[in-house]
Amino acid sequence: MVSWKGIYFILTLFGGSFFGSIFMLGPFLPLVFVNPSWYRWINNRIVATWLTLPVALLETVFGVKVIITGDAFVPGERSVIIMNHRTRMDWMFLWNCLMRYSYLRLEKICLKASLKSIPGFGWAMQAAAYIFIHRKWKDDKSHFEDMIGYFCDIREPLQLLIFPEGTDLTEKSKAQSNDFAEKNGLQKFEYVLQPRTTGFTFVVDHLREVTFTQQWKHALL
Repeated sequence: MVSWKGIYFILTLFGGSFFGSIFMLGPFLPLVFVNPSWYRWINNRIVATWLTLPVALLETVFGVKVIITGDAFVPGERSVIIMNHRTRMDWMFLWNCLMRYSYLRLEKICLKASLKSIPGFGWAMQAAAYIFIHRKWKDDKSHFEDMIGYFCDIREPLQLLIFPEGTDLTEKSKAQSNDFAEKNGLQKFEYVLQPRTTGFTFVVDHLREVTFTQQWKHALL
């Protein structure tokens, strides 16, 4: 059965991202060559303003209620957020949390590279400096280094969202995860997949290293 609410939700987000990426984000692109820090400052706030749209739609149209427990985010501090990936759209609910307990403008998401080509959504995510990966470490390592270096150079206290499972939970991905676990003597999971740890540990270690270096240089000045 067709859900008219779902159709309205998708069309609204697509239209907003399509025209927003052209008429709201597009005019500021030349600034990236003049002053990258100012470009990122303006761009982040435009993207954060747009992100309040899906938050509002989820809560008003669909009646979503979000219950938040645990430690709070520390605004202004670089952090890595890890999430399970039960469905293809579960990451959207994090925006409801960040709008209340952090800053939407600081969130960056690690996504598979094919998504950046989607009209509207992909353009906006590229402008927002989301990190697109090919899920091949030999190709992704240098890109991670470049992006983390970029954010640190402009002193961006990013909150990077990573999905260690690498993909959403399906019968196919679960079977592949269980095969990997069996071959490597690992525990099989029912509701999550085996995590990919290489990228996660690299990002955490690299962020710590760069942050420590910046703090050390600041202390010497």
